Amino acid sequence: MSWLKHWKVILALVALFLLGAATGTAITLKVVKRIIDTRTNPERMSQTMLREYQRRLKLTPEQVERISPILQRTGSEMWNLRTEMSGRTLQVIRLAHDEIAGELTPEQREEFARVNKEMRERYRPPGPKGPFQKGPPPKGTGQPTPPPAPPTEPKSLKEGEK
Repeated sequence: MSWLKHWKVILALVALFLLGAATGTAITLKVVKRIIDTRTNPERMSQTMLREYQRRLKLTPEQVERISPILQRTGSEMWNLRTEMSGRTLQVIRLAHDEIAGELTPEQREEFARVNKEMRERYRPPGPKGPFQKGPPPKGTGQPTPPPAPPTEPKSLKEGEK
């Protein structure tokens, strides 16, 4: 019962622990977001790589001038590959869902739709919908590049692989 005499001290320690945990979580989330933004933004990625190359390789100004466009072009190409693959991935998932739904009863289809909606909401981060909305802006608009539409939808997975 002696701990009851010190309840204020115990309460203060618990509050301090919770405050530290909340602060640590907030800082961690902010740092992780910055890292992800840096790694997924082609412009930032190319700038970061160029700085690292300058620092470690001791590039001359002429080399920087020649290497910078290469890194920018590579970043844009990587971005295009990511958006292309994202669109294709969604296409494959939609096709699988359509095939699964075709095997279900009407009641099961309703539940299947609810389950898929819940899963999308659970795994999709808050913010703009669609893949890679923070992509490189088109020249002159300052707006993010929307992902390209898939060229055609395959009739089956086997057709899409050809």
